[in-house]
Amino acid sequence: MNTKKALYLLGAMDLLLVIMHFTDYFFLFLKPTGYIFPLIVNFLVLAAVAYRSTQLRKRLSIVGMIVILPALLFHSFMVMLWDYSYTKIDSPWNKQSIMIEYRLFSLGESTYQYHFYKTRFGIVGKLLDEQSITMVIQGTEHPGLEAEEILGVDRAEWVTENTLRFPAWQGMKEVHLGGSESARGEKKNIEETEEEILEEIEVFIEKVENQEDGHTIFVNGNRLVTRYDEAADESWIEVTSEGEQGPIPRQQCTRIVPDEERGYYMLEECTHRWEYPLFPLENS
Repeated sequence: MNTKKALYLLGAMDLLLVIMHFTDYFFLFLKPTGYIFPLIVNFLVLAAVAYRSTQLRKRLSIVGMIVILPALLFHSFMVMLWDYSYTKIDSPWNKQSIMIEYRLFSLGESTYQYHFYKTRFGIVGKLLDEQSITMVIQGTEHPGLEAEEILGVDRAEWVTENTLRFPAWQGMKEVHLGGSESARGEKKNIEETEEEILEEIEVFIEKVENQEDGHTIFVNGNRLVTRYDEAADESWIEVTSEGEQGPIPRQQCTRIVPDEERGYYMLEECTHRWEYPLFPLENS
């Protein structure tokens, strides 16, 4: 291949990547290493052109290499610093999937970031703009779960063809693959579902206060049951989950209280620690 064709192909590749980047499309196989591989290809092609070309083209190629090398080193450092991990969830409705890009960083508190890419064949993905999720957990509140468990990846549910619901540790989260109209309609559905959960929690609190035994609700993958021992005149809340996969481990708690400052219903006086966030308050 002559040097002109090599430069044309290189320019076409770079132009394609630039256009895709600014339209939020990405080659998913490049995500773990960012643009390190394309930068290396640029550097090697320019090195070959500099070796085989005339004096002018050789100088231009060397200038290009001088520009690319620090960019390559800096980008490699940033990829290592970001330290993103990836997982994919396939849809049962059709061939589309969601790839999740996530990471954890700590500065006195744990911050979890999740970005979502819609893909049909697993090669090119479209970033779902404005649907990224960030959860910040204070050190004293951390449940000791991994990043995928914090989001509830293993328990994610396709509630519609274009909606994936996560029973996250900080309440229900949804990602919408459809357009804005579809997303608005589906958001209304989740708001209605959250209202039902809030009503169930309020009823459950009343059952606990009245020392009723056996009333059950399900919140974010956890099963909560009111218990009352008439002989000992003691009541408590039994917390379990199917397969021990819930965000709150199996234990007993005393009560549920709304915490306006934190914006959550809190399970308090539990076996393993004092309290756990259960579900966001209506106005949080």
